[in-house]
Amino acid sequence: MSLPFHKRVQPQLHSFCMPLTGFCRKIISLFCIGTLILTSIGCSGTTTSPGKTPQPSIQEQIPSTSPKSLAFETDSFSVFLDEFFKEYATSDSLSLHYTVSHPEKINLEAPVPSLGQFSKDSLLESNNIAARYLTGLQRFSKETLTADEQFIYDLLGYALMHSLLPEEALFYDTPLGPTTGLQTQLPVLLAEYRFSSLKDVEEYFLLLEDMPRYFSELCTFEEARSAAGTGSCAEVLSRILLQCKAFVEDPGNNFLIESFKDRLAVLPELTAEQTAELCIRNQNLVFTKVIPAYEQLIDTLEGLIDTSVPSVGLAAYPAGADYYESLVKSNTGSEKSMEELEQMLQKALTKHMRTIALLYRSDNLQEELAKYQSKGLSMQSASSDTSATTTDSPASGAEDNARSVSATEHSTGVLMQLQTQICNDFPTPADASFRVESVHPSLEDFISPAFYLVPPFDCYTDNVIYINGAKCSAESLYSTLAHEGYPGHLYQNTFFASTSPHPVRMLLNFTGYDEGWGTYAELYSYRYADCSEELRQFLIAEQIAGLCLYSLSDLKIHYHGEDFSSVSAFLQEYGFSPEAAEEIFYTQLAEPGIYLPYSVGYLEICELRDLYLTLEGADASLLPFHTFFLTTGPAPFGMLKKALLTEFQ
Repeated sequence: MSLPFHKRVQPQLHSFCMPLTGFCRKIISLFCIGTLILTSIGCSGTTTSPGKTPQPSIQEQIPSTSPKSLAFETDSFSVFLDEFFKEYATSDSLSLHYTVSHPEKINLEAPVPSLGQFSKDSLLESNNIAARYLTGLQRFSKETLTADEQFIYDLLGYALMHSLLPEEALFYDTPLGPTTGLQTQLPVLLAEYRFSSLKDVEEYFLLLEDMPRYFSELCTFEEARSAAGTGSCAEVLSRILLQCKAFVEDPGNNFLIESFKDRLAVLPELTAEQTAELCIRNQNLVFTKVIPAYEQLIDTLEGLIDTSVPSVGLAAYPAGADYYESLVKSNTGSEKSMEELEQMLQKALTKHMRTIALLYRSDNLQEELAKYQSKGLSMQSASSDTSATTTDSPASGAEDNARSVSATEHSTGVLMQLQTQICNDFPTPADASFRVESVHPSLEDFISPAFYLVPPFDCYTDNVIYINGAKCSAESLYSTLAHEGYPGHLYQNTFFASTSPHPVRMLLNFTGYDEGWGTYAELYSYRYADCSEELRQFLIAEQIAGLCLYSLSDLKIHYHGEDFSSVSAFLQEYGFSPEAAEEIFYTQLAEPGIYLPYSVGYLEICELRDLYLTLEGADASLLPFHTFFLTTGPAPFGMLKKALLTEFQ
């Protein structure tokens, strides 16, 4: 079962997805962050006994999904929420694994181990289930609920309403994409699949066995999209194909093989012989199931290139602009009309471009920029003894490999310093651990510069951030870590989880809140960096101008229906090379609205902050505002504004 609002049923990665252009410096240096969402259609059923491979095929065991009747018969809102959570958390076994670490402790029945389903029929079934839950929700009188329940009532209503799609729009989106596509994120999710028992290992094997069946459904879906005239264009297909071919190019060195033995290390009961046997089974499954699944996808996409559709945005399809508007509303959480959003983005772009032009004339800034471009930002020297090493530890390059401090060790040090530095401006971080890992070389060319993988809500203290050394430069490392770690996604997610929200809150995905906060936190972190106010203001202006420019080009493609030549000309007016403009166009064509949650989310948070300062005074500490925002948790901005006025008026 898959719904656009559903955060945990689709395991979530927060990541920097591609570089933006540094306007005046004419280099690729800014970043946009994309929420990677694994779209999978779930199922219900019984779990397989540990150590036993089922005789019938997994497909034969997947029953037709239908909401549990109890949710529509009860007069208890609490029971309704519990049933809603069970329905979606157990939609498929991969989703459940990334939602709850110990489902048995909350009486969740595990589904048949599978990656779920993906087809037009299953999407329609998901639509029907969402509609039934919305009807069930509306049976309750909001006035009879507690304040917390009323807030969840509104959140759930908003999410369900925005998840409903007209049937003709079901082919307007795809699970594949060059930036946030399933073909790149699924291997990462499998590589991070945690083992706490042999049962987990056996279920993991069943997921690998399910890859050919699941990819076959994806292929059929892509063929149907193409036949309907809404499939991906040849250029987008070729980019996805490059990623798939890179994944299968050297099966013996596939990172699903390399990472497996390391994950077994947490199972002390395994003997050396058992470990070796399991490693052989895993390798065989990668060779006989995973690689063939990708090869099938490659064959299908190659067959679709000659019949692919023109390079047009959603506005070219029947009611496509309306669908895009709904998508933008859902992804940003903003109440503004499309015209108001466009005006807000244009105003911010103009403001920050003026700031860039003014500051760029400074000789002092030029000197600082030269240092920044070669070494990036470092923490303020008084923050920690380790800060002295930060300016000399870029993320990648031959020289860096020779340094005594590795990129992951350096990144860990920066995050620990930020964790301490933010305490005057933000509420005390939750007690949580983290580790920094390097992206496997086989994925470096095709995956984001960095990403944070959201852990199960009952195991939020165990976190991981991945750094892609091939793309995360010295210049970008500091801001990347702030965005993904502290005070960004890791901090925001662990803080909210530590407040013990209702589990339903952990299912609902409000991307504008999440990614807007990541951007806000990243730019706020410049206050803790060893740089001048001039450089800080310049980097902030450059980042926001870039995000606004990208978002405006997205609107041109999918809402106004402008073609490549028009959008490319628009981007080149702001200093993009023709090659960079082409890259941006096809990224946005493939994944509509990818930048809007970050630009609009950030600007909406700034509006909330300014409203707070209007109420509390221009010199008021931002700590109460940050505490309010993080404690309230992910929500649409209209609800956040209402809650803020209640809190501070």
